[in-house]
Amino acid sequence: MLKKPSWSNDKVKIFGNGHDIPIIYGYELSDKWKKEFDYYDEEELDGNMFFSYKGWIYDMGEFMRVDSNNSPFEECPIKFDGYKSDSFFSGILIRFSDDNEFVKAYTYIS
Repeated sequence: MLKKPSWSNDKVKIFGNGHDIPIIYGYELSDKWKKEFDYYDEEELDGNMFFSYKGWIYDMGEFMRVDSNNSPFEECPIKFDGYKSDSFFSGILIRFSDDNEFVKAYTYIS
């Protein structure tokens, strides 16, 4: 269950702890997880980036870039690089580290 949000306004609540999550490359995925991404051929899969969050592996290619000038997250002091919707009202936000080897992941609910 989600606890106190990291940030909220009248449009959206953002939950997360700000921990660095290492980026996983396709060749590092287990055979079980590789089956989840069968829309890639083996060469494409090996070069793509993923990360693990809340027991699931997320494909970085499924995230949309956040334009901070025109989003419900623009007032948030945490600046995000991308989002992926889980439903009409919720999804995952990510922020890349400066060296692009880690992401910080957050859940949003509107």
